[in-house]
Amino acid sequence: MQPVKIHIYSQSHSSAGTENIETTAYGRLAEKNNKYYVFYDESEAAGLAGTKTTIKWDYERVIILRSGTVDCRQEFAGGLVSESMYRTPYLALPMRLTTEYLYVYCRDKVWHIDLEYVLELEGQTRSRFKLKMEIEEDVKREYEGSTGCCH
Repeated sequence: MQPVKIHIYSQSHSSAGTENIETTAYGRLAEKNNKYYVFYDESEAAGLAGTKTTIKWDYERVIILRSGTVDCRQEFAGGLVSESMYRTPYLALPMRLTTEYLYVYCRDKVWHIDLEYVLELEGQTRSRFKLKMEIEEDVKREYEGSTGCCH
């Protein structure tokens, strides 16, 4: 598996206003059957300490799985409405995601995942999100061998 750096830019719009969050995580990238996987531990800064995240994607679909202090499954594809549960040690809420935009591409060995979606918790529209992820080789680590991301 290849060490990677994951830049995540998130913007949420809700009745409470607009919030921008930018985080960087470090993890591992793998490829299997034309699907890509990134595994990393969430940070305390992101409010998800103790949570492991897996991002699985191809050019048509992105799935974000979290387990630990938060358990949830988020699935995105053009026009997809997905339903799942958002679980913490204290509560479980029904969650519904409506994908409004998804674009996945790889340029100069950097993966880009851009998506926009509406999040509803407990049947009420809560927020509209824009999420941009950039996944690139972590060149500061000494890693021999590379599995390049683009074919």
